[in-house]
Amino acid sequence: MPDLGSLTDVVKTYSYLAIFFMMFLEGMCIPIPSELLLGFAGFMAYQGQLAFAGAILAGWLGSFAGSFAVYLLARKSGRKYLYQYGHLVYLSPERLDRIAGWFSRYGPVLILPWRQLPVVRTKISIAAGLLDMRYAVFTLYTALGILVWCTLAVSLGYYLGQNWEQLIDIFSETGYFIIAAVTALMLAVLYFLHRRRKKTSEAADPAPLVGKPKRDLK
Repeated sequence: MPDLGSLTDVVKTYSYLAIFFMMFLEGMCIPIPSELLLGFAGFMAYQGQLAFAGAILAGWLGSFAGSFAVYLLARKSGRKYLYQYGHLVYLSPERLDRIAGWFSRYGPVLILPWRQLPVVRTKISIAAGLLDMRYAVFTLYTALGILVWCTLAVSLGYYLGQNWEQLIDIFSETGYFIIAAVTALMLAVLYFLHRRRKKTSEAADPAPLVGKPKRDLK
């Protein structure tokens, strides 16, 4: 994992291209601290060295390209090659099975909240590919999830300005609380959708008659 100094140096030197490339690597499940990368990009936008929208767009394009590449790899090559080479990007067979299990249980709704979580945000693309999620569904949810994350991280760096390095403390100290909050929200949404689907199913299928109807003697 690159340190903070190397991240800031490469962004200073290559600006949007560096943001795109580093976010592409993160999308490919390479451990890149995108919260710091995008936060520094937001700081550079604060200084007027980058365009605010341009920093978000570069991060979005890079992350989406990397995520889509991993999705295609998982979809086309399947478990065989991921099990064989997944350790190169810190994905053991056990972790791959666990991710696929979560995704199989909860479906596409996982993509949006998971895209805001550290470490696991890029792994969701693997589960989508392994379970043959449709291209259109994956593209829609992934594009939205990445847009939310890039906008949030760049905005925080811009808002903090000269104090952008506070992001290190913010994400290290409150990271677990953010994960807990997002997970709770996700579970609440899933529970609501489950209850709604159950009520719709019960309304569509009336309860069966108990016993035989009485014969009309008239």
